[in-house]
Amino acid sequence: MGRLAGAARALLGNRWGRAALALVAVVAVVVAVVVLRGGDSDEPVAGTTTTTTTDSTPTVPDPPSDLRFLPEDADAPGSPAPLTGLPASDDALARPAIAAKVDNLDTASETARPQAGLAHADVVVEQLVEGGITRFVAVLHSTGVDDVGPIRSARTTDVDLVPMFGRALFAYSGGNGGVLAQVRGSGRFVDASGGEPVYHRVSDRRAPHNLFLRPAQQWARPGDATSPPALGPFSTAIADGDEVEGVTLSWSGAAAVGVSWSWEAGAARWVRYQNDSVHLTSEGYAIGPRNVVLMFVEYRPSVVDARSPEAVTVGSGDAWVLRDGRLIGARWERADAGSPLTLVDDEGAAVTLTPGRTWIELLAPGSVVVDG
Repeated sequence: MGRLAGAARALLGNRWGRAALALVAVVAVVVAVVVLRGGDSDEPVAGTTTTTTTDSTPTVPDPPSDLRFLPEDADAPGSPAPLTGLPASDDALARPAIAAKVDNLDTASETARPQAGLAHADVVVEQLVEGGITRFVAVLHSTGVDDVGPIRSARTTDVDLVPMFGRALFAYSGGNGGVLAQVRGSGRFVDASGGEPVYHRVSDRRAPHNLFLRPAQQWARPGDATSPPALGPFSTAIADGDEVEGVTLSWSGAAAVGVSWSWEAGAARWVRYQNDSVHLTSEGYAIGPRNVVLMFVEYRPSVVDARSPEAVTVGSGDAWVLRDGRLIGARWERADAGSPLTLVDDEGAAVTLTPGRTWIELLAPGSVVVDG
């Protein structure tokens, strides 16, 4: 508790602490959410619930000693990839990013786990959808993989979010009429929601959790998509910040998943836990990025479906950057939907990331508990 208390004092003593209105005590009031078709007809139906949770000593699990991570080679030949800062081949650097909408339903009766390809993505963005369910935008660029998925439907959050990665190939599976009108009318990315041979269904999972994308087939059909802008800057220098053991995230809703990130010092990675177990991919890799960016954003009702939350990712707001076992206060900025994400400190200087993969969490303020 000593380090947790110290971290809490340090964070609450500056303007970055505003993002965690309940850093050590989380109070979440869940408003009535009725989920019928926020773009899908298969989401759980949530009734009216009010939940209050107070936890002054969150416990982030210790990672097992036998975790297997996707290897990264900082000494490989090639130029730095824009989304990881790690060496990549010329062919990989020249291709566009694929932003794939990946399922994350994970209840006692139905689950999308294990997902394919998440460990291979340069960046993954987690966003809230209906009923407390989250979905991922898995951004693949420097590294290929056979399959990514399960692929699910778009939301209005994606219209501004996907262009963060340049003129990307947006891979998704349908959506309601209002969402599709916005997605297809955006003009800021290439609609990559086509059929075979890019997409295929597997027989060992039931619909709708059985649709997968073949990235190689999609990259062979780039349209006018372009390579992504840099997410960095990247630096191997140890950043200043408060040492933390991990963080626990609070997603509100009837089908919300429990998510925590735990620092594994031996591997120099943040290990993701979901519903109390290590989040593994279908390839057998543990989710273990070098960086986790907590972006505190406004969620508002989607203009095309008030039952669907829409994350505001244009403008600016508070952020926390987890790297090197430390938590760094920051501010995220995007001038418009065509701009990449930038992270700056209190003086306006760029906050660097460790070379490697990054996960970005789109969170409401007051939804994170720090484990010291």
